[in-house]
Amino acid sequence: MAKSTTVRLDDALISSIRDQLDQNRRIRQVLPPDGRLNIDRQLPFLFVYRPPTSGGDADFDRFTTGGASMLVAPSVKRSRAWTSRLVLELAETLSPIFGAFLIIELWPGSVASVETDRPTMVGPGFKLRAGRTDKVSSTVERLLTSLGRVTVMKHKAKVEHLITNHLSGPGHTALLSAANQRRLNTTVLALEVDPIYYDPTTGDYLPLVGRALVRQTSRAMQQAAFEFAQVETNDGSMHYHALGRRSFVAAAKRVDKSLAEVANSFDLLLSVTPANTDAAFRAFRRSKFTKPPRFMYRPVSFDPDLLKRQLWNIPIERVEDLTLDQLFREKRRELDLKLTLVAERERKRFLPTSMALYGPIDSQLEATAAEILQTLPPQKASSHHHKVKLADFVSRAQVELDRLRETGSLMEGQIFVRDDVSSVMVSSGSLIVGEGMSFPANRVEPLIQHEVGTHVLTYWNGRAQPFQLLANGLAGHDELQEGLAVFVEYLVGGLTPTRLRTLAARVVAVRSLLDGATFVDTFRLLHDDNGLTARGAFLIATRVHRGGGLTKDAVYLRGLERVVDYLAKGGRLDTLFVGKIATKHAQVIEELQRRHILIPPPFRPSYLDSPDSHYRIERIKENPRLLDLAED
Repeated sequence: MAKSTTVRLDDALISSIRDQLDQNRRIRQVLPPDGRLNIDRQLPFLFVYRPPTSGGDADFDRFTTGGASMLVAPSVKRSRAWTSRLVLELAETLSPIFGAFLIIELWPGSVASVETDRPTMVGPGFKLRAGRTDKVSSTVERLLTSLGRVTVMKHKAKVEHLITNHLSGPGHTALLSAANQRRLNTTVLALEVDPIYYDPTTGDYLPLVGRALVRQTSRAMQQAAFEFAQVETNDGSMHYHALGRRSFVAAAKRVDKSLAEVANSFDLLLSVTPANTDAAFRAFRRSKFTKPPRFMYRPVSFDPDLLKRQLWNIPIERVEDLTLDQLFREKRRELDLKLTLVAERERKRFLPTSMALYGPIDSQLEATAAEILQTLPPQKASSHHHKVKLADFVSRAQVELDRLRETGSLMEGQIFVRDDVSSVMVSSGSLIVGEGMSFPANRVEPLIQHEVGTHVLTYWNGRAQPFQLLANGLAGHDELQEGLAVFVEYLVGGLTPTRLRTLAARVVAVRSLLDGATFVDTFRLLHDDNGLTARGAFLIATRVHRGGGLTKDAVYLRGLERVVDYLAKGGRLDTLFVGKIATKHAQVIEELQRRHILIPPPFRPSYLDSPDSHYRIERIKENPRLLDLAED
């Protein structure tokens, strides 16, 4: 890789760049005094920005810097001829490799052209200039279509198509002469972008507008480059994502590491889960279920405010990769909410913060929960389902952990038995089991695949990636993680009616919490009205009312709905095991895989190779109804 330097743009530098490109090496080169050339590898296109002669737009280079092949030309007059020479050398190197070459030059329109007498912002505006031709090429058609889909703050773009031989920005001559374009089979397109990212009154940069416009415009140009590559070149890329950056550069690595450090500094669930659940239940039972329990929590061993300061000092704005930038910003907002949740434990702001973190309960989810509880009657304990002792459960879980280790990949997950938890959970890739637990025999395998075969596995798959947040979890991952883990119970034949009723009861409990119910109210709703056992109703009420009102338990059923819907629409189940992601990130993960930023996950669930699991997956694709997942 070429190191960034500040040498002079001249024959020697251009020759060095061409030599590196001949060897298919990544180029990251400063072009003094303020230009840059970033080429990830040999690609059949180049995005170019030459600052206008009247003065540059300090923010416009964002439209090119996220691309895998981009040039921001130096703004000084003496470098203009050298810029054209550099572009010619790049075209002469890359066109013979691919059989053709595409250049998209873009620049900002005049701020004066953007409306100023408006109560709100106007929509995006583009002028696309293409050469005179008897018909519009498929590349131009694709770019026009993609730009037409750009929407910022609910405003759709207006796109103007101009046929002209003048394909350069204001004050600039052509990057390539017409003769060289023909000789090198190079197509040049010119794109003018309305600078709606500036406040027309104050001139202030509007960062949210800017980021949205840059992200969508960059995607449109990449889609046009893909169309060009497919039609005009011998490039074999199968998706426009494959033309994106393959490098996970230092700035992105630092941000990823910093966010992971904050995420690893605390465990939200342990911080807000009572440490005396069993004792609290005994006291609640002695009161004949009339006196709300008094919960005790673990001391918080970190300062949420200091972690927030560390979090918001992370310079995400330095990340040029638009996809990673968006993922990082989402995760920072989520971590901020989680830290607020810990700080507000047992206070009034805990519940609204929880709602902001885990989302609302919509009417469809409420209806699904009600249907499950009404359709599936309470199940009596079956005598032939004997209890499995803690030691036997731990032994079986260890077998599953050892199976994962057989791949030879890094997997350091362990099993811890603790006396301050009353359930089974996963923390930092290890399994934690409550000391006094026993398990119905028919729930052992589903529970192990839920915890080890899903939560532990996705943690260590994420750890294997260069992108650390896949182990900690991308923003909103809880919903998919829990929904996927429950779906896995179905795949191994262990999603019983009782289990599905439990998930529905959790939604009902969260709804009652949001409606103002007390702990005792929620317990009675579950026990008296919906037939849950006293112990089962207590545990759900505890989960929902802990900390001051935790709405996370609604994500299990909602997540299961999302997984079933995702598969019914043709989604790939393998994608969901790459790390801890949300359903909305499935396409992002596939993009990063196509760009070779992510490696193939080392751990694969054993149940995915089972013919019975394949049958179950196909069955639910044909009839995506949650009630049909339950099996005795």
